[in-house]
Amino acid sequence: MLLFMAWTGKETSIEEKLRKQLETWRVHYTPEKVYLHHDKPYYVAGDQLWLKAYLVNGIDLQPSAKSGVLYVDLLDEQQSPVAQLTLPVADGKAHGDIVLPDDLEEGTYRLTGYTRWMRNFEEASYFNKSIQIVSNSQQQVEKPVPSTNLDLQFFPEGGHMIAGLSSTVAFKAINEQGLSTSVSGGIFDQTGRKITDFTHQHLGMGAVTITPEHGQQYFAKVNFKDGSTRDYSLPDAKAAGYVMKIDEISNDDHVLIEVATNLETTETLLLSAISQADLKYAEVVNFAEDKRISLQISKSDFPTGVVRFTLSDLEGLPHAERLAFINREDQLQVTLTARQDSYIPREKVTVDIQANNANGAPVSTDFSIAVTDNALVNNNPEGMNINTYLLLHSDLKGYVENPGYYFDTKNESSDKALQHLMMTQGWRGFSWEDLVAADFPEIQYSNESDLSIRGRLETKQGKTVEDGEVILYLEDQHQTFIITETDKNGKFAFEGFSFQDSINIVVQGTDANGRRSHIEVKMDDERYVPSDEESSLPPAYQLLASNREQFINASLQRFQAIEDEMGALELAEVVLKDVVIEDRATIIEPFRLHDRADAVLQGDRLPVAPSGNILESMQGRVAGLQITQTGPYEFRGSIRGQTQPPLYLLDGIPIAENTLFQISQHDIGRIEILKNPASAGVYGGRAGGGVIALFTKRGSTEMEEVEPGPYIINHRAAGFSKTRTFYSPKYTANQPEDNPDLRQ
Repeated sequence: MLLFMAWTGKETSIEEKLRKQLETWRVHYTPEKVYLHHDKPYYVAGDQLWLKAYLVNGIDLQPSAKSGVLYVDLLDEQQSPVAQLTLPVADGKAHGDIVLPDDLEEGTYRLTGYTRWMRNFEEASYFNKSIQIVSNSQQQVEKPVPSTNLDLQFFPEGGHMIAGLSSTVAFKAINEQGLSTSVSGGIFDQTGRKITDFTHQHLGMGAVTITPEHGQQYFAKVNFKDGSTRDYSLPDAKAAGYVMKIDEISNDDHVLIEVATNLETTETLLLSAISQADLKYAEVVNFAEDKRISLQISKSDFPTGVVRFTLSDLEGLPHAERLAFINREDQLQVTLTARQDSYIPREKVTVDIQANNANGAPVSTDFSIAVTDNALVNNNPEGMNINTYLLLHSDLKGYVENPGYYFDTKNESSDKALQHLMMTQGWRGFSWEDLVAADFPEIQYSNESDLSIRGRLETKQGKTVEDGEVILYLEDQHQTFIITETDKNGKFAFEGFSFQDSINIVVQGTDANGRRSHIEVKMDDERYVPSDEESSLPPAYQLLASNREQFINASLQRFQAIEDEMGALELAEVVLKDVVIEDRATIIEPFRLHDRADAVLQGDRLPVAPSGNILESMQGRVAGLQITQTGPYEFRGSIRGQTQPPLYLLDGIPIAENTLFQISQHDIGRIEILKNPASAGVYGGRAGGGVIALFTKRGSTEMEEVEPGPYIINHRAAGFSKTRTFYSPKYTANQPEDNPDLRQ
């Protein structure tokens, strides 16, 4: 009988360390995940790719509040950008579109999505997907000729085969294109003695059971259809150690775990399970007399997703590790129901959508839906979707082929196939060794809540300028100035912007002593492009050759129809109303300044100050702002709870409090008050007492004349990408049936 002995003392130091390190990871290093839902599996050059992005916290998969800016790139096979989008994120969602150039070469392109925060982690954590784009030149790309070259790898469960102990060894076979291939053959020892036969169970994956002998080497002899064979070595068996077997599919309610060893002297071990960056299970165990441990762990201890089981000693040294997937079957149940059984051509279709939780109760959620013509667009029902990506694909290293298959609860073989996938794919997150040693990634990139304008100050000799001052000037209706300081590396950042397209700005820098002749302003205006680490992505889901001509012709006709109808629509709008003036509102005020201002006062609504000092007119107007008179024309402002006086700005330029009486109250258009250092953080330590920012009606008209030089530069700052409204041609039910329907 297999037994185990549980530790009954206090929590071990390794458990305490694990919990502490995981809490640090969750609080300070929580990654993000992006899923991009686009409308079709493949496109024609000249087409428009529509997408909606879902940005979630990488731990609990709830909408992420960390980032407000998402980057989406479409890269060609040389990893050069075809299109790059910068999209605003609200409540974890963003939407955009990419107009594909009509001269785009046919081939496989990479669609990738990421945030600035995600750049602190490996690029494999970005959303990456291959997309086929066909050319309207009617020239097909030659498909690679299948070959007998395959990569066959073996993965002992837990990590190692141990001499004299029964071991489960999983295997995976892929071809030159990185896709699965069928494989079969036999396992032999070095003397040529056959141990067992093997054959793949699903997508080139399967498993065999071996009890290796000490000193023996093992290899697989693979049989090919042409009668040839090829040998592949299995990993060497260790003389002594531990074998851990995990069965997550035989029992509906429990995970069954068995650990065996051939060590003469056994030790106390820790079996732990981590999911969603949390220590969900930890048990200190000892071996029974037969040197075996048997455990069963309730699946209710884990959320749906990948779980990492690790067997270690009490110092944290790992002996065995295995991934498992726990499916609580608690995902949303979404149903779509048409209100009629049939429709005539071009009749309006209304579809009811219902989302229920695992208990059948309706829930509020958010959808994106793409409707395509089955005759033209052939989707892969086992392909990637938001469920398979967030729960499975994004936590595993390497490519997961047809992930939808593993979530098919009606298929009795899918659980076994998923078990083999867990044994052959690696964990994408932090390693056990890094976790125990608290070796966390270096955070080089802060998260972005809004757009930022970044750069650095250097001397002409290339040295960084620490504690320098940088002024950003934007000539909008207020001629706005913003001031910030450089850090120890000479870097500066203006944050909190929200504008579309691009704007012209002027940036000026000085050193800590106000000198500028030897200063150069360097802007970080080069858009980051992900490297080619993912360039070996397997081929995209392919357009069927039988549908190619019909798909391309329908697309070309649709492009022309949209162009004709949109052209007529735009002409009608110009005749009916002045759309240029309507759009100017977004041009006049291209970004938010002091979007966290605690109070805003309009100058023309303030009483006239008898002293001529505008501070007097602010008395009693803002809660927490105290105004006291210190002289005939002088007043002093203070913000309740702050120990230092506020920073005064006139059109963004710092001014002294005792000069306020020189400013005509009638020249002030508005006043913004920032009461606490958090909302005034862009101004650094000088704003420790809050900020009182005055803006003139026309801005500062008497600017200091400065000679142009490298310390003051003109710069065009890129904003959010313009997004289009999805266009649908107007169809009516009484149109002739022979009128072509060009919708895809």
